[in-house]
Amino acid sequence: MALRDQPYLPLYVMDFIADEKLANCSAESTGVYIRLMCVMHKMDDYGAVSLKAKEKQNPSNITNFAIKLMRQMPYPQDVIERSLVELIDEGVIILEGDRLYQKRMVRDGELSKKRAEAGSKGGKGSKNGNPESEPDKQKGSKTPSKIEATSENEIENENEDEIDTDSVKKEPSLIEKRFDEFWASYPRKTGKGAAKKSFLKIAPSKELFEKMMAALEDAKRCEQWSRDHGQYIPHPATWLNQERWDDDYGVPDLSPRATTGFDPEDPYADWGQSDG
Repeated sequence: MALRDQPYLPLYVMDFIADEKLANCSAESTGVYIRLMCVMHKMDDYGAVSLKAKEKQNPSNITNFAIKLMRQMPYPQDVIERSLVELIDEGVIILEGDRLYQKRMVRDGELSKKRAEAGSKGGKGSKNGNPESEPDKQKGSKTPSKIEATSENEIENENEDEIDTDSVKKEPSLIEKRFDEFWASYPRKTGKGAAKKSFLKIAPSKELFEKMMAALEDAKRCEQWSRDHGQYIPHPATWLNQERWDDDYGVPDLSPRATTGFDPEDPYADWGQSDG
């Protein structure tokens, strides 16, 4: 059965959560993106939406797509248009002329089509009396036809790169690397699995991650975390779930400017001071 005929959308949850490009988009754009994938799931050209000649009334194709998608989404034109601009700019979806598509969905659709065609060829070979598709009388098993086996091998070879890059994560993602850095710095090594799940759900941007790590360093120097051998340090998953990076840990600023009013890196800091 072709993907577009399935009643569900194949959504790779971990890829979605850890998608750095999508993490840079607003909540509004993420909502439009999910609706857009549902629309693309039902297209004949799986994973893509195309403009017809009569739908190109404006010089901007983004505007034309926003007007077209209004009929399939419960959002006004300006919301859809604004979201499409952000999603395209971040590389989450691709606009090529009159075609708007999601790269992963297009590849999945092509793979599904090839498998369906391979199965159809194998079925025809069996109906035409192909002896290699007949049941083995001695073993009581069925041997796949040469046509079916060849087609499946072609599919495996043609999609080898897709399997390496999409299905098998040989290299950790950027978010996973950030979690490893967070985990290495967190003083209480408890519940790593729960902590990682929480961290991936947050999928912090570069700016948020820097804020989290700076807050963690303050927390490690605060009085509460230092008492009783770290007894009051929360579990890392709790710290993440409760957004404790926004807490005030009461750690004083120990920089030279804060303590003495003198900044040694300021070339003019000693102006007006007496040599004694």
